[in-house]
Amino acid sequence: MKAEKDWIDEGDKRVLELADRLMAQKKVDVDRNWEHLSRRIRNERLRNRFYRWTRSVAAILWLPLLLLSGYLSYRVHELQSVPAEQVELTTAYGVVSKVTLSDGSEVWLNSGSKLVYPKRFKGEKREVYLTGEAYFKVESDPSHRFDVRTSDGLMVSAYGTEFNVQAYADESDIEATLAKGNITVSQPGANINQDLKPGEQLNYSKTEKRTNLRAVSLSAETAWKDGKIVFRRTPMEKVAKQLSRHFNVEIQLEGKEIHEYSYSATFTTETLAEVLSLLEKTAPIQCEIIDPEPQDDYAFSKKRVVIRPL
Repeated sequence: MKAEKDWIDEGDKRVLELADRLMAQKKVDVDRNWEHLSRRIRNERLRNRFYRWTRSVAAILWLPLLLLSGYLSYRVHELQSVPAEQVELTTAYGVVSKVTLSDGSEVWLNSGSKLVYPKRFKGEKREVYLTGEAYFKVESDPSHRFDVRTSDGLMVSAYGTEFNVQAYADESDIEATLAKGNITVSQPGANINQDLKPGEQLNYSKTEKRTNLRAVSLSAETAWKDGKIVFRRTPMEKVAKQLSRHFNVEIQLEGKEIHEYSYSATFTTETLAEVLSLLEKTAPIQCEIIDPEPQDDYAFSKKRVVIRPL
């Protein structure tokens, strides 16, 4: 009887367990679960399809992108290797010009001068070529040196400063004058490498191939950029050259003793005749102005001034 009772108890437990499972199954939302599973299957298929599509597109575009990258790299290298377009600025006699370079540096160009510079600076250096006279106000850039080269190989270098360079082809000397900051005057292949301080001028003799460093009056050396003529114990020969360029005339000195005279004066708005009259009052000289004369080709000769001793 005990065994039968145990069997019945065991059967009751199974019946209860099955009843619990049945109740649990009835609580399951089969449709909802199926919808959820179906959604997961669709999303997985879409992801797999998108992955295969992007892999195919990448494979198709890889070669064109590689070719485009190579072409762009070649073009950049080609553009960097092409020399920058050069600009040539020439100032007529009797005229002072001003130009602003691509880096913001300002240059005043004296009469009868020529400046060659790139339309846009490229590379590690900023480089210009000067024939004549110019005043430079260089924009500061410690990473890119500013070089002024002359026709005789002399070079003035700076990183950000103000200075004056006089390098006329028809004169025997080249002069570099420092107004502010620092400059270095050098000549590749020669034993010239001189640093200047403000107020100093380096004079380079083309014929003797030597330099001379001296203190000068900045107002006298740089007044031309403001339309002034300033002489401070200036030799007559240099006075004649400055007046010749400023007024676009040809000045002829007659007599050895005239070359020994020196002048100190400041001129602003005076005419050529007024300047010569003042010179006559300060030295035993006589100035004669010869007006232009017609030539055989119907052109006119240049106005001339002859300066003679009394």
